Amino acid sequence: MTTDTHKGDPKAGKRAAKGSGSRFWREVRGYAEALIIAFLIVTFVFTTVGVVGSSMQPTLDGGSGRLPQSLFTGDRVFIPKYDTWLRRMGLLGPYPLGDIVVVREPENAPSLRQGARRAFFIKRVMGRPGDRLRIDNGQVFINGVAVDQSFITDSGEITPDPIDFPVVVVQNGQVVGFQGLVRGTFDPLTGGPAPVGGEAMTFFYGDTIAALAPIPEGAPEGEPFLHELIVPEGHYFVMGDNRQASRGGSEDSRYFGPIDSIAIAGRATAVIWPPRRDGAWNWRRLTPPAAFGAIPDPDGQTDQTERQPEGAATALALTP
Repeated sequence: MTTDTHKGDPKAGKRAAKGSGSRFWREVRGYAEALIIAFLIVTFVFTTVGVVGSSMQPTLDGGSGRLPQSLFTGDRVFIPKYDTWLRRMGLLGPYPLGDIVVVREPENAPSLRQGARRAFFIKRVMGRPGDRLRIDNGQVFINGVAVDQSFITDSGEITPDPIDFPVVVVQNGQVVGFQGLVRGTFDPLTGGPAPVGGEAMTFFYGDTIAALAPIPEGAPEGEPFLHELIVPEGHYFVMGDNRQASRGGSEDSRYFGPIDSIAIAGRATAVIWPPRRDGAWNWRRLTPPAAFGAIPDPDGQTDQTERQPEGAATALALTP
C-alpha cells in the first residue's frame, strides 16, 4: 500500500513545485550561458566560413556551388575575429594586398538587385587606400606595376578575360561616359561607354566614378580610353581570382566599386575543411601570393608590411 506524503501537506507540495521550477531555470540558464559563450567566441575570437560558388577558383573550391551541398563539399576557411576588431580599432594596419577577406554584400551588388541575396562574398584585396589601379587587357596594374597573375593561371583552370577597366569618355576635362559591365553578367558592354549621371549608372558605378584618378593632360577628347582609379581612404578594391566569364567569373569591385573597410567581416587565414581533396592535403594557410610583395606603395616604396611568401595556392599541413 502506497502513501501520498504530499496529501494534506501544502508545504510539501509547494517545495516540490519550487524544486521543479528551480531545475527548469537552471537548465535554461545553462543553455543561455552556452549561447552567450558561443556568441562571444564567433564575434570576438574566431569563426569559420564555407565557400560557396566559383568566384575564388582556383584558390578556393566552392564545391557543388549550390546550397546545402556546397556546405559539405566546398572549402571551409578559418577567420580570426580578433584580427578584425584590432584592425577596426586601428591597432593593426590595413589589410595587406593579396589577403583573402570575407565581405558583406554591398547594396549595389548586381546579384542583390536581381533577388539573389548572399550575406557574404569572399574575395582578394587588390587595392588598399591610396592605391592606383587599372586592368589592361585582363592584366591588373597596381601603382603602375603589373601583378604577376601566375597564382591564378598556373593551374590551367582560369584565364582572365581580356577586359579593360575603367574605361571612360572625357569632354572638357569632365568624365561624361563610363564603360560599365552588364548587370548580372560578366561581359563588357558592347555598345561602348554609357553616359554618366543616370539613375542606374549612379547606383551601380557612382562610387567607382567618384574614385577615378584626375584626368591626365592630353586625354583624348570624346573618345573612350583606359583610365585608372584611386582607392579612397577607408576603402578596399576586392576581386575574385576567377576572372573568366565562361568559368563563372566573379562579382566584385569591378561591379560595385571600392568597399568600405567596415564591410570586411574578417580575413581568411587557412583552409580547414575538407582535410583532403583530389588525393592531396587540402589543409593549408592562406597568405598573400609572392607577387604582391613586388607592388610599391602609392609613393613608390615597395611595401613588405605583413606580406609573406606564396601560400594561397600551395597546400601546407597546418601545425596542430
